[in-house]
Order: sequence, then C-alpha cells, then structure tokens
Amino acid sequence: KITSVATGLLNPNLGHDVLMVGTQTSLMVYDVEENADLFFKEVHDGVNVIAFGNIFNIDAPLCVVGGNCSIQAFDHEGTELFWTVTGDNVSALAFCDVNDDGVAELICGTEDFEMRVFHHEDVIKEITETDVVIRVEPLHKQRFAYALMHGTVGVYDKLTRAWRVKSKNRVNCINCFDLDNDGVPELIAGWENGKVEVRNEKTGEVVSKDYFQAPIAALVHADYRLDGRTCLMCLTTEGDVRGWLPSSAGGDGMSGGGGPGMSGGMSKLGMGQEAKDGELFRELNSKKQALTQELASFQEQVKQFKQGGKDTAQGVIPTDTKLNISLKSNKTQGTVELHLMTSNYSVIRAVVIFAEHLFDGEACMLHPMPPSNNVIVQISPSKDVQTTMNIKAMAGLSSNSVQYHVFEMTYAMPKFAMYHSVEAHQVTKTPEGFCQFFISKRPNWLWNWIYKSFINIDEQMPQPKGADKALLLDAHFISLRTGEPIVISMTGEQGGMITIRTDDIEVAGELIQDLCGFLQVAELESTASFPGEMEKFKQVLMMVDEYNAVRLKLTAEMADASNLVKALIVKAEDYRMLSDMSNLKKVFGGLQQTNGDLIAEYNKRANNHQQLLLHLKEVNMMIQKAAKLRVGNAKTRVVAACRAAIKKNNIHELFHIIRTGHDSSAS
Repeated sequence: KITSVATGLLNPNLGHDVLMVGTQTSLMVYDVEENADLFFKEVHDGVNVIAFGNIFNIDAPLCVVGGNCSIQAFDHEGTELFWTVTGDNVSALAFCDVNDDGVAELICGTEDFEMRVFHHEDVIKEITETDVVIRVEPLHKQRFAYALMHGTVGVYDKLTRAWRVKSKNRVNCINCFDLDNDGVPELIAGWENGKVEVRNEKTGEVVSKDYFQAPIAALVHADYRLDGRTCLMCLTTEGDVRGWLPSSAGGDGMSGGGGPGMSGGMSKLGMGQEAKDGELFRELNSKKQALTQELASFQEQVKQFKQGGKDTAQGVIPTDTKLNISLKSNKTQGTVELHLMTSNYSVIRAVVIFAEHLFDGEACMLHPMPPSNNVIVQISPSKDVQTTMNIKAMAGLSSNSVQYHVFEMTYAMPKFAMYHSVEAHQVTKTPEGFCQFFISKRPNWLWNWIYKSFINIDEQMPQPKGADKALLLDAHFISLRTGEPIVISMTGEQGGMITIRTDDIEVAGELIQDLCGFLQVAELESTASFPGEMEKFKQVLMMVDEYNAVRLKLTAEMADASNLVKALIVKAEDYRMLSDMSNLKKVFGGLQQTNGDLIAEYNKRANNHQQLLLHLKEVNMMIQKAAKLRVGNAKTRVVAACRAAIKKNNIHELFHIIRTGHDSSAS
C-alpha cells in the first residue's frame, strides 16, 4: 500500500526531479524520465509521510521520511544521513524558516496532537494542538499553515498562532497559492463536503469559495499549461478537476477553467485601494453592529426598570458584584475543580467555558439547578498542558431574574494542575525512580516555578520538615490521575542539586523541560534511574528480537513457497502441452494448496509486522522520554547514542545511555 508520494531534485546531477514513493515498509526513489530506480530502501518504521528539502548542517538535498515515532532522511544514494525520534507516529512534515535565520526548519506533526520544530536534531519548539495534525504547509516568510483531523485550519506566525477556524466538516487538504497576484499567498482549504475556501493569510477571513459535488481529494499548483504561468488545480474523489489562474495585475478577476461560482468570487480578490477600503468598511460596520446591540440591551434594561419600579429591581445585580475564580484539587474524584463564586448574594444562572485540551469540543456549558452563588466545574485533562480558559458567567439577583449580567473573564490553568500538593507524611510510599541534575539557582527560583506550574501552592517557600538538614527545598505531590507520588527536592551540593522522584519517566521529562524553560536553562545533563520502566523496556526489546526472528523465518518460508509455485506452473504447462489431464489436475491441486499456504503465511507475516511496529514504537518513545530528561546538546547526544546502540543490538549500552546520558566510551 502506497502511503505517501513526493517529488524533488534529490540528485542535483540529474537536472530534473525524481519521484519518491513511500509504503508501509519501504521507500522507493524513481527517475521517471529515465525509467529507472535510484534506490529501494527497507524502512522498518514505515513511511507515513515524505518531505523534500535541506536539513541544517547537511549539504545534500534529502528525502525526509516520517514513520513510526521516528524521522529519517536519505540522500540520492539511499544513505541515511539523519535520524531522530518523535513523541508519536508522524502524520505531517514540511520545511519553513520559522525563526527568520535564513535556514528552513523541519516542522513535524504527530498523532499525539503535537507539532515539533527541528533545527537539525534540536527541538526548538513544541506546540500542542487539539487533535491529530494531518497537514503542514509553508505559507509566507515565517508563516506556516496547518490542518487538524477534526476540521481546524489555521496559521502560525513565528511559532505564535495568528488565527484558526474550526468547522464541523473534516479538512482533507490545504495549499498555499497567490491567487490575487499581490505577492502574498493565500491559504486554500479543501473540505470533505466538497467546499474549497480561499482565506486571507493574515486574518483568516474567507475571500472566496466554491463547491464541488464530491469530497476534495487534493489541491496542487503547477505550470500545467506550460505557458509560464502557475495555476491552482483542485481534484475530487470522483475525478473532477478544475483549475484557476491568478488574477491579472489590474485585479479584473480570475481566468482559466474555473466554474462560475469560483471565478466570480475570485474576481473580488484584487487587493487594490478599493478592495482595502471595502475591507476596512466591513470591519468598522461589524464593530458598529456589536455596539448597537449592546446599547439596545442597556436601553431595554433601563426601560423595564423605570416601568416596573421595585418589582423589576430584582433583575439588576449590585454594581460592585465581582466574580471570584479559583482552582482546587478533588482528591477523591481525581479531578481539578474550577470554583466560580459571586462576591455577594447574586446567583449564577449559566456558565460557558472555552478552553483547548480540557473539554470535548473545546467548550463546556453548565446550568446550575437551582441557580447558586457558587458553581463548581469538574475538569480532568488527559495531558499536562498549560491552557487559558475563557469564562462567561451569567449572573442575576435571583433565580426569577429577567435581566442578567454576563461576566467575561480569562483564567490560566497551570500545566501541572493535576498534581495535588501534600505534606511529606501524607506520601505513603517513596518512588523508586528518580532523576538528578545540577542547576546553579537559588531555591526560591525553583519555588517560583512550582508556584507558577502547580495549584494550591503558598507564595512563600516553606522550610523543609525532616531530619535531612542538607535539604533546601522539599515538595510532595500526588497525581490525581494515578494516585502515584512525586517528590521534588533540592540540596546545596555543587551549587544546587535537584532530585525529581517519580516512577513515571515521561512525567519526569515534562517537569524537567518545563523547569528549564522557566529558568531559561539551555544545557542540562542528568542521571536517571527508573527500575520499573527499564524492566518493561527490557521486555519490549526482547519481544522486538523475537518478532524480528519470526519475520526472517516467515520471509524465508515464503521465498521457498514462491519457488515451488514457479516450478508447479512450469510443470502444469508441460502436462497441458502433452494433454496429460490426470497429472495436470494433480499439479493444479498442489498449486492451489501451495497458494492457500502462501496466503496464510502472508497473513501471519502481516500480523507479525503489525506487532513489530507497535513494539518499535515503544522503543522510539522510550528514547524520546530519555532524551527529555536532558536539554540542549545532551538531549541530541542521547538520541544519536541510543540509535547507535540499537543498530549494534547492545541492550546493556542502551540502558547505560538512558541512565547516564553518555555511552560507555565517553564515561
């Protein structure tokens, strides 16, 4: 099964593009003009997506392959020049110079909702989205566009989200093309319901759209007519193809094979002075409508108040009413509680919360019955992500109020809100796993990070309570998800030795990355020991060896069966020419039996390959977790050293690297 196709000038000596074809198990690079293969490569992690470009510090153009929790890059001879791990299966790849340094970075979207920006092997930014990233496209300068599986498209500018829009329909493809001929490409999106949208790259405003009778399969642009002008083409799943040329300099509309809906819409794309004035007028008009509606609402309230006197006064809340917001841990239910309370006897009739990563559909609506001045919202995010909640609460004087005041507020939820702060004596067991590292900072810097990243933390750092006099800081937490303890402590050894005790290596890595980001630490070495995780990892590596041995055995047996099939076909042809029907029937019977055996062996091999991929994914994820225990060059070194140890099948060396951050030769 072909999973991805790309083209590019992989071999500059050829002078023309080559075709790169990825399957579930291999990569083939094919020279179409010469009708010849450049190379064929087995890729054990599979090929989900292919991108063509240059990676920093590597001179040759590369075919970059995203697979099972890993990214590999090959030159035109099939030599692997780059390898690194990601947090999950790769679903999108693109090159874009996001930091304006003249070198294009590699943007990788994965199935764990993350977008990672690589500068060579260094991850310079991790962006958490709300669903699987299915497309990433370079847009203009430092801007790139992205699409998510649940129907979101948007644009990032220098790693900060510029805008995004969400639809109930799935987005199938995106492309970036300068339709209005103003020198800046627009974002073109093709949807499952057959809609094609053209959006302004700065604002996300729809400037034109068209509809097809079938889902959009792809959007491409090329000099298809060979007249020197690039045109945009749209293809549907039913085989319909439609193309458009950019508008002329005068802004007199699109030309080409567009339908009446699209070409008519495109004629409005010329960004002359008249178009800019129209855009400004629409913006001011929308503001005017919003203010008019607000004024009408206030006038209606005043009118009812004057007509009804004291009877309608029950609908107007006191002017000094405030809405107090706080977060608290609910240990019994394993959730975080958002408490909304009015400053007086006013009641809250309804609450709407918009926040990424916290709720299904990114929104939550609550109607307290009966209305109360204290509302509690249960929150249980599945991942540790810092997010901002946009809260709208409708408050009235009583449950019978006719008029309500809407409070609009924002509240930040810390990244590690799902960890409940406890006293040392409340922790029943000490975690076996730990990670130690040195940071030359005062303890109150570390406490400031704890205060910012957790909830229900005192602003003033308490003195450690315990027999160990060397302790400068000691903080204990219980995970609301699993009930497992986490201990963060600091001593004065070598300027400041920090120890994070937990049995979950992934949590330790997240804590270290967030701490180093807060303290602006660019380089960090660490030593780690996670006995439970390492025992599980050892079992995974043993299973990988077992599945690899079975794969080789099944491949050899299938090769023998294939040779037998060839021999039987030749024998059957001989008997047919001799008109020996009885022996011909016997041979065909044997051929049918062998064919059935081949199909059964293939099914075994396919199941074995699927299990092998799952275990290889766990191996790559463990390398990623081990790398996250370090920062900077140490992080890159761990990935490279683990890769070398796996190639040598040296499990002892691999465990040593995860524990110390160095291979045995360096230590």
